[in-house]
Amino acid sequence: MSNVYFSGDGHIGHQSILKYMPERPYATELDTTAHDKWLIDLWQKTASKHDKIYYAGDLTFYKSEDARRLLEQLPGEKYLAVGNHDGTIKAHSNYFRKVAQIMEITIKPLMCETLSEELHIVLCHYPLLDWPGKQQGAVMLHGHCHGTMDDYNANSADLRFDIGIDGTLAKQAGGFIDIKTLYEAILKKTGGLTPQQYANENY
Repeated sequence: MSNVYFSGDGHIGHQSILKYMPERPYATELDTTAHDKWLIDLWQKTASKHDKIYYAGDLTFYKSEDARRLLEQLPGEKYLAVGNHDGTIKAHSNYFRKVAQIMEITIKPLMCETLSEELHIVLCHYPLLDWPGKQQGAVMLHGHCHGTMDDYNANSADLRFDIGIDGTLAKQAGGFIDIKTLYEAILKKTGGLTPQQYANENY
């Protein structure tokens, strides 16, 4: 059975990312080469070619040919919610199963033993205040904010989570967020209610 993972905001090839994200590996040395290798190794160690990876944008700053070579190294069935720094990656959409600004995803119980019903997700690079299916319990996953939205999301009634590599959820998961970890975070937010039940009571 394939696994499902979520991530975003890798900024591979971004020469200044370590200045902005001092908690990342190799930030002290500002060694972007080692940092990029760490991210690529993390992907390769996490996902197999049979797994699904939903990525919330800003994967790489590499120019076109380097971006193509990068994508060839990254296993799995890849889905991309386009970020504001994905200009060159869009030229290689053939390496992704789907590329979109906003993506609606359905995770079925057979993909995660802890699911009692289908989980509906809306994936976008940017955090949304409203999204398709919100009133019916759809969960909003985003990147872009590098963890700065975590407190806001936690204090909001909305079922919205930052899945970027710098967010709290990714740090707890050790990098990529698997579907079980995501669903546990959702149930913690809902107090054990299904997303549908939670939406009925809170929206």
